[in-house]
Amino acid sequence: MATQKHSYCLHRFVMFAMLCTFALIGMGGLVTSREAGLAVPDWPTSFGYNMFLLPFDQWIGKFGTFEEHSHRLIASIVGLLTAAITGWIWSRETTGQTRNLVLASIFITLGLLGVRTQWMFIAMACAATVVIVFSIIRLYRDRNALRWWATLAYCMVIVQGVLGGLRVTQLKEQIGVFHGTLAQLFLLVLGAIALFTSQWWRKSHAAKDIKDLAPRVVRSHFFYATLLIFLQLIIGTTMRHQHAGLPVWDFPRAHGQWWPSINENSLALYNANRDLLQKELHAGQKTIDPKGNPALFLTTGKPIQANHVTLHMTHRIMALLIFGLVLGAVIVTRKKLGARHALSRLSLLWFGLILIQAILGALTVLKYKPADIATLHVLFGAGSLLIGTMGTLVSRSRELPALVDKTTAETNNTLKLETISL
Repeated sequence: MATQKHSYCLHRFVMFAMLCTFALIGMGGLVTSREAGLAVPDWPTSFGYNMFLLPFDQWIGKFGTFEEHSHRLIASIVGLLTAAITGWIWSRETTGQTRNLVLASIFITLGLLGVRTQWMFIAMACAATVVIVFSIIRLYRDRNALRWWATLAYCMVIVQGVLGGLRVTQLKEQIGVFHGTLAQLFLLVLGAIALFTSQWWRKSHAAKDIKDLAPRVVRSHFFYATLLIFLQLIIGTTMRHQHAGLPVWDFPRAHGQWWPSINENSLALYNANRDLLQKELHAGQKTIDPKGNPALFLTTGKPIQANHVTLHMTHRIMALLIFGLVLGAVIVTRKKLGARHALSRLSLLWFGLILIQAILGALTVLKYKPADIATLHVLFGAGSLLIGTMGTLVSRSRELPALVDKTTAETNNTLKLETISL
């Protein structure tokens, strides 16, 4: 009973951490959508202040600064929650010196955060990267080990925070791409922990033999669609962190073509047309909101280049492929497993998210990249990736052993010793 209660409480706690992570991704999306990434120009301080001590009047209600500083604060909350989850799982699954060593390591890393110097954060990120590799190796050998899932999450959030800071100080677009991609992966790890600690997962009879898994066609649809969604998010993140505005603003065609030309003359024409459209929108006061802040980000001052157009069109083609695969997942899952199966219901939810995601993507183009719609597009993309990952895990699931608390572990050790003595 105590173990069940523990598992229930842990699951709820992880779910709360996931909600905070969604808020973090959403605020990060708002930062990039509003081109506010450098609104706070220093790191790890904020305008020279300790991040947690920045006066309210310097960021509350201030366009750009509010988004950027809020992003940092939410990231700190997510980091603390992840540390708590890691310590919680290790303290319940292990005993003795191992547990004490892990808990001490968590407290030491949290204490080092107070140093707030770049070199310290970079050193922590390097050490965390090593642990990430080790955790992945351990999970490859035993993917049901929750403590290594938790360790992976904690180290990922450390690296994620450092990448976010270096994006500010180093001004490297590539860092921003890695930062955005790692955020999605971190959400998936939290999602896996939430799934493995859920009551539904523990009560369900997971497959013990390959023949008992979901049919191959079902597993393939979930896996490959999820993989394409992840690649799609990388493309989207790359597009956003180029800070080049919107290279194509008509849909379903692109500059009046099904595949636009990207020669020098065509690019010059696209840039001229975009500048003209920007001036028309500005004259109609559609580029600013009622508070006088930017409302549209059709252009950010950077000219349209060939790679911008290519990435945009690749993003569209990938969206069509994903739509087809997820629709196929709905059809084959209902056909092979029945309409009431958990995977069938999950696939319907998945398809709904993908449909909304596609609509938001089209609106981002047709409405000339308003920040709010672009941010929702990011959030629904993260949700689609999460649901796809959950479906993939369920379709390939093996039974996860129940969480072992200290009492259970000591009892098992005693039984082993008694058996040996006999």
